[in-house]
Amino acid sequence: MANSPMTRTQFSSSLIAGAVAHTMFQTGWFGFGMSLAGLAAAALFGNLVDVIGDAIGSEALPSLFNSLGVGADILFWVLIAMLIGSLVLVLLAVIVSVWLLRLTGQRKPWAVTWASLGITAVLDIGLFWLYVWLATVVTDSPVAGPVLLTPVFALVGGILLGALVWWAIAHAFRDKSAEQQHSDGEKGDGDAATAAPAPVTPAEA
Repeated sequence: MANSPMTRTQFSSSLIAGAVAHTMFQTGWFGFGMSLAGLAAAALFGNLVDVIGDAIGSEALPSLFNSLGVGADILFWVLIAMLIGSLVLVLLAVIVSVWLLRLTGQRKPWAVTWASLGITAVLDIGLFWLYVWLATVVTDSPVAGPVLLTPVFALVGGILLGALVWWAIAHAFRDKSAEQQHSDGEKGDGDAATAAPAPVTPAEA
């Protein structure tokens, strides 16, 4: 990074922006996916209950079907709240990333943010299953391990991945004009040094 115009403060801010913004985005991204899956499962379960009720008659077990209906309604609104909260976290991740990058004068903070989010969104899908597998490997319980350790692995991995991706994208979008001017200046100094004055002959003296 000797010729890079990124200052030490900009370097640090890209790491911090990635660690903080990606942690928020990752939480919202996973929550969004689980909310959609839950809504799909709830809709499937509701249809299944309706089919069973039509088959055997809802009058046969009225209290059971009433309880299932109330539970399905509660679950639906809980999942809707999770979905909205996940989208809010994603939006906050974008705002925090742009704000932190702008504080130190990073070039194209919006472009850096969107590119970083796009890359990590794809990587997070595969890494999620890696975190679950690691949590299963390091524990004896096939249920308690993934439930308790997967969030820990996701937090640590998310911080490291976010810091690395945000720095790499910020470095790619850096202003290269300073490097070009530095290179041109060195070239000009070399040309001036090689262009030595011609020796003066006695006749010219």
